[in-house]
Amino acid sequence: MKKKILLWSVIALFCTAGYARESAVSDENDYPRIITRDSVFYYASLVNDYFMRTYPDPTADSFVGGKKRNSRIWTRGVYYEGLMAMYRQRSVEAWYEYTREWGDFHKWISNDTSAPTNADFHCCGMAYLDMYMLEPTDTIRKTHIKNHIDTLMHKQTINDWWWVDAIHMAMPIYAQLGVIEHDERYFEYMYNMYMYTRDKQGGSKKGGGSPLFNEQDGLWYRDYNADPPYTDKVEKDKPCYWSRGNGWVYTALARVLYYAPDTLCHRQQYIDDFTTMSKALAECQREDGFWSVSLAAPTNYGSPESDGPETSGTALFVAGMAYGVHTGLLDSATYMPHVRNGWTALCLKAVDEDGFLHYVQGTGSKPEDAQPIVYATVPDFEDFGVGCFLLAAAEVYQLGDVDIETYDKGDSGESSTGSLNAEKQIVGTEIYSPSGIAQPQPVQGINIVKTLYSDGSIDVKKIFVK
Repeated sequence: MKKKILLWSVIALFCTAGYARESAVSDENDYPRIITRDSVFYYASLVNDYFMRTYPDPTADSFVGGKKRNSRIWTRGVYYEGLMAMYRQRSVEAWYEYTREWGDFHKWISNDTSAPTNADFHCCGMAYLDMYMLEPTDTIRKTHIKNHIDTLMHKQTINDWWWVDAIHMAMPIYAQLGVIEHDERYFEYMYNMYMYTRDKQGGSKKGGGSPLFNEQDGLWYRDYNADPPYTDKVEKDKPCYWSRGNGWVYTALARVLYYAPDTLCHRQQYIDDFTTMSKALAECQREDGFWSVSLAAPTNYGSPESDGPETSGTALFVAGMAYGVHTGLLDSATYMPHVRNGWTALCLKAVDEDGFLHYVQGTGSKPEDAQPIVYATVPDFEDFGVGCFLLAAAEVYQLGDVDIETYDKGDSGESSTGSLNAEKQIVGTEIYSPSGIAQPQPVQGINIVKTLYSDGSIDVKKIFVK
């Protein structure tokens, strides 16, 4: 099975390798004028193939720092989250098989630890549910994570997400379950947990009553330890807004909006926070296209020895902004240059020729952790950085083939999509009951509709027929 996975991956990579590297840019100091789906797929394949080549056994434990960890911890959950997002754009068999083997090995079990409320151990459930939505007849893929979340909801405790990373690790799962089960209780509980973290998890302790989201600055403190009077370590007159922490929240909001229906309760709250963050993040972007580890303090690289760029936060911001542009939540003329600059920086400066991802800050909770970050840095865990990159690739891919001239700052006229090619076409539709039974046509009640497109992408939605 592993040989088959690698073979398919290599075939997918070489189909576009010659084109993408050659056409991406003529001078690495210049930004390319065109972003194409083929080039995005090339870089996604290149980075993911490196990971699958380096870690061919998806079931293997890790031993970072001498500690044994299984392969469903949050770092790996983020990787599969990104891989599934990209799989929905291009259905590469190797990606599916790599994920299926991982889930089957773990029996699709999420958190069975002694810390049942810890969102880090829920994260793998996101990919489990993605896989379930691709194959609704395989209900084992949703059973454990659903039962676990149901148990937490029954306890009615909404203060579990005391650090902002947790919003990303768990919040989209509630959105997925709300759609899968056609049950708005997941949406309401998700909202209550989100707002408690947003408005009350800061202060002198967990749940200290102060906000973690600074509405005026449009950015988040990572947890109560980073709340004022704590400040940036270098620019001491500035607050400390850790880059990746803000990226976790930003993409969580995007993914909730992606999974949930337009009728989602409190949807406007999520959109308002997403657009507020977008404006703040655009102002923090470096001239080279990256974002630094400390958003409000551009001279703080986390360490005097660090080079400045940081890949994981940058990828998450590109993912969120690209989502905002292709869904119309963000003005394309304003934000597409930021997407272009960030994506180009990632592809041409962070991605090595063999697919290794440079400038990834290792695990931590603040700018000064896992330092220094230089070109040769190998993070303690390689998986989550790849996942962040694949999330960015999946959203940039959905922009289509775009002429960047359309979006340059200073252009006049209304925003446009800048599309260079015709829209993708529907090539097939499959319909299932909520229990996963295939049916020839929609029936009264809840139906799961799986749509296949001409570019290989897949969309799964739930509809209700009266």
